[in-house]
Amino acid sequence: MAPAGRDDEAPSWTIPPTQLVTIEYPGYIHASCKALDSALTSLSPRMGPLAGTASARQALEHLSMLLDRGARIVECHLLSQEPEDTDLYRHPILGDIVQSQDLVVRIRRQVWKRSDQDVYRKQYMLELVGSCTHAVRFRRMADFAYRPDPPSGSSEHPAMSLHRALMTFDVHFLRAYRFEPERELYEVSENGTPISNLAMIPPPFFSRQELPFPYGYRQNPTSSLQTVSHASTSKRSRRTARKGESSAEQPADLEDTAVTRYINRARWRNLAPIAIKFSDTGPVPHAPDPSLAAMPLSEKQTMQLQKLREQWSKRPIWSRLALLNQFSEPEARALIQAKELFALVAYTFADGPWRDALVQFGYDPRTDRQSRFYQRIHMRGKTPRRPTTRGLFKSEYGTASDTRRSHIRSAELMRSPTHEFDGKTASFHTSTFQLCDITALSIVPLIHVDGPNQLLLTPDVTTGWYAPQAWEAIRSAVSSSFHALLNASTNDQHPQEDVGSSSEDYSHDEDDDDEDMNT
Repeated sequence: MAPAGRDDEAPSWTIPPTQLVTIEYPGYIHASCKALDSALTSLSPRMGPLAGTASARQALEHLSMLLDRGARIVECHLLSQEPEDTDLYRHPILGDIVQSQDLVVRIRRQVWKRSDQDVYRKQYMLELVGSCTHAVRFRRMADFAYRPDPPSGSSEHPAMSLHRALMTFDVHFLRAYRFEPERELYEVSENGTPISNLAMIPPPFFSRQELPFPYGYRQNPTSSLQTVSHASTSKRSRRTARKGESSAEQPADLEDTAVTRYINRARWRNLAPIAIKFSDTGPVPHAPDPSLAAMPLSEKQTMQLQKLREQWSKRPIWSRLALLNQFSEPEARALIQAKELFALVAYTFADGPWRDALVQFGYDPRTDRQSRFYQRIHMRGKTPRRPTTRGLFKSEYGTASDTRRSHIRSAELMRSPTHEFDGKTASFHTSTFQLCDITALSIVPLIHVDGPNQLLLTPDVTTGWYAPQAWEAIRSAVSSSFHALLNASTNDQHPQEDVGSSSEDYSHDEDDDDEDMNT
């Protein structure tokens, strides 16, 4: 290859000895002398918050003084659009003076145009001006600016008037100034429009964060861009499917709308049963979600699903704990791990007397009075926590210093959780029961009451099919017996007979936690 000629060599420039300071101004500057003058004026030190006390010349002298002193901070006071406005509540933007080794280049552009043709020719010329030794960078975030509105009947806020008098040393104003008494008239009406009359002075700082926090956002590695239909990915369509409504009620134009978005390929699929509210109208779900029904099942899961469906021939509503107790311990553990099987056989209520219970598809307990026996009842109160690991050993065998606990305790805490309440045995694992699972002799007659004074024509969200007085009687009896057994078990007593009724705390609120649903 032939050696390159002199025409192929890059041009060499001599760096001028001129040393410059570059300013990365936090705003737009137009190509005019007035705009440049305004930008430099905002860097001038302020003797006070009043406008008109700064100039571009003062800004250049101030920057020169900061460089000579080795200062690191520069304040930028962004000017207001109103000449008479004040900057009392507008905090300056802080900039940092850092060392730099950049070169300053001036770029000039010339446009040539032929007179007879619409042909443009652009010519760019570069000129090396000098080297940059320092740079002023405004990388910090600006604080919020808020100017309080003057109170009703005043043209200026009292704090602004006082501050103006302090800056101008107006002695006569300061001697005559009085703080107005506090009035609880925080809102007044002007021209029929209510406006605030609070006149509260804003805080000195709204945000103490100067630098943006490095969150380090990164895209999920399992997410990828995919083009899917809008109807299958929108929150509204997924919520509609969760309620069991048909897709025919959705707008037809959404079916043809395709969107490109990030979709997590490894996202957790919602395998919970369809949940409806007690106040929802229309038919109840008759089948599981189509996307869940199309999910392939293994041979073992198919057998488990068949056993689950056989349980609905016994009763149409089950609590999850009662349903799991119909299987052996290994089978129940396998069902807990395969939660999608519950969504294939039943739906749930999000509130009401059958809250969190598994209801057979197509069965609406709000239309069948016999469903009152499957209503849930929940007792509030702390049950003794079952000790674990080393605490369990101490609970069973006691400690060396305590001779009274040297004997092995009863295995009540070790028994499997039960969904039934007989009024004789304390339940440490759950405080929620269905009425059909309560076998206490003093409570069963209260559950099987009948008549227009005891039952309602339509179910209520709190008491279900029972009248308020009938439900209150059941509630008091169950709560009294339940808490009495807990207190007796805590004192190492073993009740042998059913406990009568008394007033104890009970709640059927929607905020109660259903312990048997978390099993």
